[in-house]
Amino acid sequence: MAVEVLALIYRNLRARPVRSILTLLGIVVSTASMVLFLSFGEGLRKALGAELSTVGPAVLVLPEGVEAFSPGYPELRPETVEALKKSAPELGISQVIPYVVLTRGGLDPQTAFVFQGIPEGLSPQALYPNLTLAEGSLVPGPRGAVVGSRLAERNQLGLGKVLRLSPSISLRVEGILKPNGGLSDNIIYVPSSVVQETLGTRNYTAAAVGVREGLKADQVAQAIKARIAGVNAQTTGDVLRFAERAVRISDLVRFGISLVALVVGGLLVANTVMMSVYERIREFGLMRALGAKQGFIFGLVLLEALLLGVVGGLLGLLLGQAASGLVNWFTGREVGLALSAITFRLASFALLVAVVLGLVAGFLPARTASRLKVVEALGRL
Repeated sequence: MAVEVLALIYRNLRARPVRSILTLLGIVVSTASMVLFLSFGEGLRKALGAELSTVGPAVLVLPEGVEAFSPGYPELRPETVEALKKSAPELGISQVIPYVVLTRGGLDPQTAFVFQGIPEGLSPQALYPNLTLAEGSLVPGPRGAVVGSRLAERNQLGLGKVLRLSPSISLRVEGILKPNGGLSDNIIYVPSSVVQETLGTRNYTAAAVGVREGLKADQVAQAIKARIAGVNAQTTGDVLRFAERAVRISDLVRFGISLVALVVGGLLVANTVMMSVYERIREFGLMRALGAKQGFIFGLVLLEALLLGVVGGLLGLLLGQAASGLVNWFTGREVGLALSAITFRLASFALLVAVVLGLVAGFLPARTASRLKVVEALGRL
């Protein structure tokens, strides 16, 4: 019986191939756009988790009211850093690494230069243990720079190349790092005093704090906030939770935008199925006259809409996966990060939305078909 019903649905859709294909394309495009928009949120979650897992120190100390993702102008005073170092034995701190960040060139990856100033004589491996050297020196000198692989490749920076921070401050490339597959590939590591001189300040952007073995990062972070005034201590978990809240908000915005396309797809399904109902009124009347119940007619029409939704959802998921791969190819080439990800959760949600879309769009046509009066239906030309 089920096979016969599916054959009947297939025959009806095939009888009007152009309209059925156009409707299917509407669902495919709307589902693919939703998948692609939401994949950015999934990609950001995975990228942030991977990036934070490469950071050595477990606690990040920032000026009060400043978040890790928007440090802005350096505001962490050197006196605060000294207080952290003096209190290290009591607070369970194993190391304190103050650093300062300077970005030049805006947000365009092709022109942006991100300088991370670290204490003189210190290797960037103290912050990112996974970094490995390709050539030159891993520790920048007083007027030296160690450059991430992708930034060096993009700007054709080799050993001995001169970088100009300001009219009076120039740096010489002393080391090139191997590709690491993260944001560190796009950073230039220099002595913090050079960046501070450029900005005209003695302050730092933040301080990375290591935790002694056997202690929990949360406990040390709480102890730092209780002991040192005017600072905010965040663990990796805190940063991830903050990022998750921000990504969820952006997910809602992106879903709201894609909802427009979903509504259009739903209207296309409803229009196709409703037109099919009006064209088959005599057929439905004959079915009723031969003993078919209202529930059978209702289910037959609803299944037609559901089939369009499911097939369109599957094809839309495949198209979204292809678009996500294209986005990752571009972002991987530009910044070394995959910013789009199709997870099982996202795929399941997309298919669920497609199923609901088919059911909602087919409900009214199915209800109309099931309530046709037999005599009136048979009397239609």
